[in-house]
Amino acid sequence: MTAKLQEVRAQLDLAFVRHGERTILGRRLFRWPYVLTRTFALDQAPAHLLTVILQTSSSALHGGDWLHQRFHIGSGAAAHCTTQGASPIHRAAPELTTHEAVAIEVKPEGYFEYLPEARILFPDAALDQIIDIDCAPGGVALVADTFTIHDPMALDRSFRRLCSTLTLRCGGEPMLVDRMDIRSLGRGRTAANKAFGTMLLARPGQDDANVRMADELSKLLAEIPDLYAAASVLPAGAGLGVRLAGRELRHVRKGTLAAWTYIRRELYGAAPAARRMQEEDAGL
Repeated sequence: MTAKLQEVRAQLDLAFVRHGERTILGRRLFRWPYVLTRTFALDQAPAHLLTVILQTSSSALHGGDWLHQRFHIGSGAAAHCTTQGASPIHRAAPELTTHEAVAIEVKPEGYFEYLPEARILFPDAALDQIIDIDCAPGGVALVADTFTIHDPMALDRSFRRLCSTLTLRCGGEPMLVDRMDIRSLGRGRTAANKAFGTMLLARPGQDDANVRMADELSKLLAEIPDLYAAASVLPAGAGLGVRLAGRELRHVRKGTLAAWTYIRRELYGAAPAARRMQEEDAGL
């Protein structure tokens, strides 16, 4: 975890620990705007996986907001974290930016899925996002990040700026820094696309399996209409990454769901239990 994220007091700080045959919340700290109610045991495989659905008392982010989440997954624990819905990022004055940081630490034999709903970037929005993952050898982290652009006046106005930095460490050792700084979506092949996503599967030390999964996942994603997506192996055998682009958010969400389902089947032999995201996508 970077020194910058260690120094910032998190509005959400959760620690998942293994307790016998199940996973429980060993630390549960949250303050505005986050709301955390009950947890759920939804999956038969892995049977010890605990699901948390984050809610917020503020339905949107504005210029000058600074949000920080921290997740710790102990040895042998398994957890899934998602959000109640998409997060609008509203217009920011020229001198202001919306900041969001997520710090994830996964211990050996720990398993964590961080699959929040998309960020919706409104005209003149400015978002600076940091995702810092430290996954120990033997641990697994599946992290998704999705955004879409939306102009309520249908004038094709764009957000002002999107900066995103994703850092992956394996046992503290840096393996990957993925940074993007977008001020224009350009005029290339993806110019007609309005939604974009990234998925990262941190799985250190599984080189051959990662290569096979990346190849099979790319073929699976290529069969989804109106989606441009592919998977590739991360440096140093640290896992695999997926990029997705779609004409609409629903196309990217279909790809994210397909990738998530494929990865769960590969790792645990069963698809994830039905959740709201799956139920909505099934009706698209």
